[in-house]
Amino acid sequence: MINKPLVLIIDDSQVNLMLLYNILEQKDFRVISARNGEDGLALAKKNKPDIILLDIVMGGWDGYETCYRIKQDNDLIKIPVLFLSALGETENKVRAFKAGGVDYVSKPFQKDELLARVETQLELAYLRQNLEREVVNQTEKIQLLFEALKLSYDKAQQASILKTEFLRNISHEFRTPMNIVLGMTEILIDDTGLTEEQLDCADTVMQAGKRLMDILTNMLNFSQQFKGELKEVISDFHIHEMIDNVLKELSVTTVQISTEIEPSLKALLRGNQEDLSKVLSQLLENAIKFTHKGKIVIEVQPIEGVDERRWVQFEIRDTGIGIAKDKQAHLFDIFFQIDGSSTRAYEGLGMGLAVAKMFIENMGGQIGVESIKDIGSTFWFNVPLEQDF
Repeated sequence: MINKPLVLIIDDSQVNLMLLYNILEQKDFRVISARNGEDGLALAKKNKPDIILLDIVMGGWDGYETCYRIKQDNDLIKIPVLFLSALGETENKVRAFKAGGVDYVSKPFQKDELLARVETQLELAYLRQNLEREVVNQTEKIQLLFEALKLSYDKAQQASILKTEFLRNISHEFRTPMNIVLGMTEILIDDTGLTEEQLDCADTVMQAGKRLMDILTNMLNFSQQFKGELKEVISDFHIHEMIDNVLKELSVTTVQISTEIEPSLKALLRGNQEDLSKVLSQLLENAIKFTHKGKIVIEVQPIEGVDERRWVQFEIRDTGIGIAKDKQAHLFDIFFQIDGSSTRAYEGLGMGLAVAKMFIENMGGQIGVESIKDIGSTFWFNVPLEQDF
């Protein structure tokens, strides 16, 4: 309870004023009073009481009008108003609450009941004020936190943009000399009379150059995606021809690779053949890298979609080393490697699957993996394609 709260009594009966004054003063309340609504409002504005006890039937403004005017003042609106009246009908009580009252005590009132209601309303008002102050304080803290977070985010975003722009420029500038290196190496292999040892060295340079070019291309793709510059190139194509072309470009392998395409998908389709080829190539290269014996199967089949487009699922199944369950959730994260040690057996930056995921999602599709350690893996992706019937 607040120490010595101030009570304003507004009642046109001198007897009621004296009675209420004595009851409240004995309980250590400070009391001020007015005989009509006009004077009561003036006292309230001047003294800012903690609670107002208000009669209904008075000369001039009645209690309803007085309460209404009190609640129109922004400085007084939160002061609890407790009505005192001999009007016991329900409609009078309802009208009192609609005018802004918080409680209603019927005359003749009981001393203990009156004090209990006054103390309860004061306690509620006190708690409400504390809560509102706490809300304001917490809101200010949250606002400061948001401002700090926004500042941090803006700085991080700016730094990320700078890094992405740097990555984009470096990737772009490195690709030009790398194309020259690859082109000249190809001429060296094809058009000059090299010895067997020289051919072997030149072929090693060519393979290393291609790997570096793939890294630069992936870096460029990521920077383009970040800036919204990654565009889809739509064309007509046959799935079996696309797969044949991808297989021709793959490294030589002793592992058997077979293809299973559902007959209905041998028709002409329309979609992003270029990026589909890149994804398929990446998944096949991984399958070849991690499959030392057994076979690799490429399966393509139609699946149910959510729209009128033709949804197609590609699966690349291998009998390779498989992937541990706890590693699978992060496979498509950029720079993630199953073995991140410096002594790992398999090369790579961990960008290939992340790039594949980026391409597939850019086409509106999904990509995933199912794998069992030491048994093999199945990488799959679903994409929407168009088909003329």
